[in-house]
Amino acid sequence: MKRSGRGWGLHVLSSVFALLPFAFALIRAVGTGGQDLRYIWVALAALGGATAVAAAAGLHRRRLNAEAALFAAMFVTATLLALLAALLLGTIFGTGVMVVASAFGFCSAAGYQFHVLALDQEA
Repeated sequence: MKRSGRGWGLHVLSSVFALLPFAFALIRAVGTGGQDLRYIWVALAALGGATAVAAAAGLHRRRLNAEAALFAAMFVTATLLALLAALLLGTIFGTGVMVVASAFGFCSAAGYQFHVLALDQEA
């Protein structure tokens, strides 16, 4: 099956969003001389949270309300798991950790949603 230009673009956008937290984690790791790898674990936790919700909900949804609810559930779960991972790694709870956890959660949830949109373009 050949992908349309829009489907291809959505797949690329999906990958960019899913990989963005890992890019920030690598920048942090390199910036600290390989001493601070916490962001890698936080990024993995966020992606795992979004993936768990996606797996629980299944890939096939067709109503807009279901898509919005799934995105919200993925965002909240990914953010909470990222926050939990950060706290377990010794990060002090505060605004900074909330911003990072929510950004990683958003990227993970958005990456999955763009993936679903790309699959809808191919169907």
